Amino acid sequence: MMIERKSEEDKISALPDDVLCLILSFLTLKEAIATSLLSTRWRFVWTMLPSLHIGCAKPIMKHYKSVNVFLALRRTEKITSFQLKCNSDHDCCSNYVEEWISKVVARKVEQVHISLCRRSQDFNTRGPRINSKVIPHSRPYQKFLNWAPLFHCTTIATLKLERFYLRYYLKEFTIVRNSRYTRCIDRNHLYDIVMQCDYDFISNYMKIRGWRNIKKTKVYITMYHDMKETVSEILQRVCSVEFLSLKYCRDDINPFPLDLPLFKNLVELRLFLKKDDSLIKELPAKCPNLQVLEVTNLDDRERCRYNFIGGARVHDLSIVPI
Repeated sequence: MMIERKSEEDKISALPDDVLCLILSFLTLKEAIATSLLSTRWRFVWTMLPSLHIGCAKPIMKHYKSVNVFLALRRTEKITSFQLKCNSDHDCCSNYVEEWISKVVARKVEQVHISLCRRSQDFNTRGPRINSKVIPHSRPYQKFLNWAPLFHCTTIATLKLERFYLRYYLKEFTIVRNSRYTRCIDRNHLYDIVMQCDYDFISNYMKIRGWRNIKKTKVYITMYHDMKETVSEILQRVCSVEFLSLKYCRDDINPFPLDLPLFKNLVELRLFLKKDDSLIKELPAKCPNLQVLEVTNLDDRERCRYNFIGGARVHDLSIVPI
């Protein structure tokens, strides 16, 4: 019986390095390093992993003092996937993120997932408030624009950034790149913004005035709360796009008109609104080159589609059946 068990162990140890690395890639870095205690065969396998999945960076930084010292232990320069998911309530990894980012970007990382928990809810002191809680601006990750290497690294196919407050979801920012399109998702409990284009627009998107240079981008906006300032700011930023979809269920429709910009490039507009929302007429009237308008009534799910020549005017929508 002992001979058979030893034989089975030998079979596992005889697996090639790439297979062992594949097995360890499903583990966190801490668990992968722990396998070095199994036998001499496993001692250095973790150093060949092309992925780094870290639960908390603080123990590594405390022991090795710097990212360079830790990475020097690895037998491969390549890092295909980097994950940092720290659930600590003390926001302990924020001080190390920039150093990790610079090192993994230098190694042509392809997938990045960073998830951090903040001790304070002061995510953005300039944002509006709901029930005395600070609400983030529509500007994605305004506090972390110094993470610029992530946004400008074209080798990254998937980038996902998350913020939590004591397990309470605050914000998610995701970038997906492939041969067909680039997609950016900015999500929190107030709204979802999905932007998609057939070219890489991320560098322009992250600039202060870069949104005005993303004309060919399709923008899908879903508002979950009636926040006049927030939706007005978002619409101001996307006023140069050619395609816009807006889903907005306002609590008080008529007393709070929105400050609408001029959408001079918009050719297709999709609206998901309540039956009596004045935006059904007001927003198309701000689109002088509009060609297609699709309106969906959120009350009874009726949908109407219109084609225009030379843009829509207010009186063109007076016969809207909804």
